[in-house]
Amino acid sequence: MKNKVALRPALPPPPDTRRHPRRTTQVRRNLVVLAWVLAAALLALLVLTGPLAAWGQWLPLHTLLLGGIGSAITVWSAHFADTLLRRPALGGATLLDVRLYAHSLGAVLVLAGITAGRDDLTLAGVGVVVASALAGALSIALQYRRALAPRLAGLALHYAVALVLLAVGAALGYLTNWANDHGRAPLSDALYVAHTTTMLLGFVGTTVLGTLTVLWPTMLRTKMEPEAPRWARAGLPLLVAGTALLAAAGIWAPLAALGTLAYLAGAAGVLVPAWRTAQRVPPTSFATASAAAAVAWFLACLLWVGVGVSVAGSGDADPGAARDVIHAVRVPLAAGFALQVLAAALSYLTPVMLGGGPTVTRATNAIMDRAATYRLVTANACLLLAVLAPLPWPVRAVTGLVAGVCAAYVPVGMVLAWAELRRRKADGVATSQPAAHAVVPSHSDADVVVPARPAADSPAPTDPEQKDARDE
Repeated sequence: MKNKVALRPALPPPPDTRRHPRRTTQVRRNLVVLAWVLAAALLALLVLTGPLAAWGQWLPLHTLLLGGIGSAITVWSAHFADTLLRRPALGGATLLDVRLYAHSLGAVLVLAGITAGRDDLTLAGVGVVVASALAGALSIALQYRRALAPRLAGLALHYAVALVLLAVGAALGYLTNWANDHGRAPLSDALYVAHTTTMLLGFVGTTVLGTLTVLWPTMLRTKMEPEAPRWARAGLPLLVAGTALLAAAGIWAPLAALGTLAYLAGAAGVLVPAWRTAQRVPPTSFATASAAAAVAWFLACLLWVGVGVSVAGSGDADPGAARDVIHAVRVPLAAGFALQVLAAALSYLTPVMLGGGPTVTRATNAIMDRAATYRLVTANACLLLAVLAPLPWPVRAVTGLVAGVCAAYVPVGMVLAWAELRRRKADGVATSQPAAHAVVPSHSDADVVVPARPAADSPAPTDPEQKDARDE
């Protein structure tokens, strides 16, 4: 007689009760970024509605750019440098955390010092920001010397150069405030142009362009164009030269046109391969479409600066006209470019950061992509109306608020994605270490998109955040 085997009902897998240091670390660091962005949004609302109207745009813009964007670049430039160089950074997670909190402290001191008219606080804050930036640049430079992926290693230099430009831009900002306080208007105008272009086009622009070389094909889940790393490396000196020429345009306006051409030539080393990639695999998610829209804003603002400063400085124009042009382009660059790039990166990286396996990742991606077309079109159309000077101020204020409401879904979506992960974990769905898609070079230095394995036993072997997990 055949042996009978009793069939037992299948039991759900036990919930994953292990700690995930990498997930916790990334969430903690990105909470710092979100805190800055929310603070900037609150300050902008108070400026628009009246209580802080006398302070103008300076405070919310610097809260967003120096605080939020600066913190985000501090975190993610280190992450991508680790990935590209396949070497842990000097000091690992500990130094990165020190740099992140030092940058935030420096930004708080700068904002408080200038707002309260305390030069000592301002100088101390600038010193902390400069020290944090130079420490990051030194860390990446030492990593670069020991890189294991030589074909991609040059891309990490974008981050080192950008951090040096952050230090220069912060020092120029302090000198601008000093010259203004001492009644030296022409010097203040020239320094203002140098400070703003160095920070927005140099620090933020160089970082974003260097990151898109690798992140763009990864977001599209396809291979990088073969020439992309070589073109990006060749374009970096042109980006620096273009930034320097535009920074000097406050002294001699014709340099603006030359600087714009040099910068566009350097940016083409990144954007031409990215365009070819998009032709093969069109952007369809919110993250990819938002990144494309941000680049469009960036190029439009760059041309605006080049043409506007050149025209303003011709003939018998007011010497401060170049400052007026830069002043007008700050909001489009901050909101249309910098904030939109941050929204795109967080929309893509949140499911990567949370992990949880293929099923959970699909769910969190769906959360971040809800109403993607409506959010993207509405936010950009309203932002365009908000920056059009001929429109009445109430119309611009309302459209700006609508654009902000649409952009606010990104942090809301991050919270919903985290809640979804927690719900599935509580329901007994096994979760694995992040990430859903990691940018890692193969051993042959070919550029590939590596989906995370669904197994929860070990992360990808080249995952740079393993260092973070060990350090904590």
